[in-house]
Amino acid sequence: MSEGFPTVSLFLGDEGVGRKRAETELVSAVFGGGSPGFNLAVFSAGDGAQRAIEASKTVPMMAKHRVVIIREMENAPVDLLDDLLAYIEKPSPSTVLILTGVKNAPPSGGMDRGRRLEGGIKKFGRVQRFKTGEQDPVRFALSSADEAGCQMDRQAASLIVELVGSDLGRIQTELGKLISYVGGEGRVEVQDVEAVCSLVAEAAIWDLTDAVVRRDPDRALAVAHRMLDTGESAHRLIAMITWQMRQLITLQDCMRRRINPKDAGIRMPRRKLDAAQSALRSRSIDPGRMLDQIARANGDLNRSKAGDRRVFEGLLLHLTA
Repeated sequence: MSEGFPTVSLFLGDEGVGRKRAETELVSAVFGGGSPGFNLAVFSAGDGAQRAIEASKTVPMMAKHRVVIIREMENAPVDLLDDLLAYIEKPSPSTVLILTGVKNAPPSGGMDRGRRLEGGIKKFGRVQRFKTGEQDPVRFALSSADEAGCQMDRQAASLIVELVGSDLGRIQTELGKLISYVGGEGRVEVQDVEAVCSLVAEAAIWDLTDAVVRRDPDRALAVAHRMLDTGESAHRLIAMITWQMRQLITLQDCMRRRINPKDAGIRMPRRKLDAAQSALRSRSIDPGRMLDQIARANGDLNRSKAGDRRVFEGLLLHLTA
């Protein structure tokens, strides 16, 4: 430890928001929230190995501490790992070294240097893991809104997760839009989430769900391929389709019972509402079958070896059969 700070910290895991937050909080604590000036150096593990070690050994400029960050440790070459193993035997007391990545570098030459480095850091420094499966995305949304000075109820937070998926980075991005939308303070309501988050790819998602309702597999696959090719994930597309389908199932129930859709909480632009009603008159939705197939596909995405794209294509073919 150097004045309460670990001289070396290792942050690992596939949950990037948590890793980044831990890194930012440690840097802020070292510099007391002030500017680090020339005392902060950031490197990627894949290049600049020797420069990173040299920076760690350099005396801070007009300050008590220097911070050196090495990211993407999963790509660390053997020479960097060897240098780090030697460095942690006698780390500089004025440097706070932060190593971060998705996982340890793979073994090489019969030696697991990443594991040895982790074990060595545990003896005197800080090792912390961040796993996506251990995070509650709804709780993350609620706490992030609270940290930003906004209130949000669980229903609104749950809707964000339903619309954008459980990736914390995407949730954080959408929260930023929402907080700006409500003026940076106050309360985020469900209608705010619907107004802001549902605009993401809404037109294309509606094209997709409309094709599903009309049992048009060619059109559904064409829209899906267009969205997947622009970087949208299958997980996110399924989340958006699920939300749209729930709206359509509710609308279908309103049509059967002759209830005003607005009274059931449906908020659609007039043109989209007319198109949805027309599609449902042409072909009704079987709610149980539809949601069961979506649930199965969502589970398959987490364990299938066929790939997310293939699983999503299979879902669309089932839904349009």
